[in-house]
Amino acid sequence: MNGMSARVYRHDHTAHIRHRLAQLAIHGAVGLFVAFCAAGVLAFLNIQADDGPGWLIGLTWYAVGAIAVLALLTLGVALVGWLVYRRRRAQLDAAGAEVIGELYARMANRRRNGSQ
Repeated sequence: MNGMSARVYRHDHTAHIRHRLAQLAIHGAVGLFVAFCAAGVLAFLNIQADDGPGWLIGLTWYAVGAIAVLALLTLGVALVGWLVYRRRRAQLDAAGAEVIGELYARMANRRRNGSQ
């Protein structure tokens, strides 16, 4: 083998897509958890402080609602991305294998020719 390490063929060309979708789902779930916790704290404070400024309580409810909507949208995007990924995984794998094969062929050609 003349001192070179063996090439390892990585057959999973779509792992980065799954990783990104998992990150997106985790961010959405954490956002939803934060929104639920904030809503619980806000409801508790609303019960305890009946004489507080009404506009501030209303504004914070809108902020909590916006966080919850954003978290749900993030989870929805992750779900749609996952469904598209599941449908197109074979095509994505084939395209990734083709790109990697071309890259390895170019690298071998450069090594044989001794250029750059």
